[in-house]
Amino acid sequence: MYIGFELKKIDKTFFDNFNYYLNIGNKTLRKNKGTIQDTLDKFINDNGSFAGDKMQSNWFPQINADIFLSHSHADKDLVIAFGGWLKEEFGLECFIDSCIWGYSENLQKLLDNNYSLDEDGKLIYRKVLEVSSHVHMMLNTALMQMIDNCECVIFINTPKSVRPRDVINKIVSPWIYSEIGMTKLIKKKTIDEYRIQKLYESKKEFSDLSIEYNLDTNHLTSLTINDLNHWEKIYPKKTGMISLRDYTKVNQKTSNKKYLRTALDYLYEFKSSQII
Repeated sequence: MYIGFELKKIDKTFFDNFNYYLNIGNKTLRKNKGTIQDTLDKFINDNGSFAGDKMQSNWFPQINADIFLSHSHADKDLVIAFGGWLKEEFGLECFIDSCIWGYSENLQKLLDNNYSLDEDGKLIYRKVLEVSSHVHMMLNTALMQMIDNCECVIFINTPKSVRPRDVINKIVSPWIYSEIGMTKLIKKKTIDEYRIQKLYESKKEFSDLSIEYNLDTNHLTSLTINDLNHWEKIYPKKTGMISLRDYTKVNQKTSNKKYLRTALDYLYEFKSSQII
């Protein structure tokens, strides 16, 4: 991660054609989804234990993305459309965290059906908790790796993700809380580290259990709708877009030291006064 942004006040009215960008975003999601396994056989070691690392890489796959989008599951369509807009207008690949959240439920059920049932087919509470701890550890690790691998993180702050308070914003999603916390702890990298070498908010409703966390986003650079519009305006799209995955390939062919600029460079430049 090179830098994190906090985007507020975005809704469907930002897009001139919401369904168009939603369709683009959904296509990207389908392309990036991992393979859901119907059986656990391929993950069983010789001693009968499960290979957790293999299970994690299959169910929570790492993808080659430029931007990590952190958001509430309630804003899923909005964020997918935003990812589609970033793809269409700037050629940027986005990792939308909810694209792997659902896998945790599927994996939990599969493991519970194989491990957590008693002789009468009823779930054993202790074993369910044990399975859940493993699944969430895999998911959290995968999210942390994705945040570390992406050059830029954008937190989509809406009333569905954050409960405004007089002094400190509150959040009920443990996954957003964890992701934003990671952006404070993960070592910041230089742009060159990304350019030269090229982690599920639960679907559970919190109607019965609502735990609030203090959410500190002071380390994230503010990103507004005006910023997005200005970014789109100043980016010379007609000259041809270059994605970050092609950045190294293209620049290696140039003989001088003047590197080509990507879409994110234009964003960083006009927001540079706010970047610490």
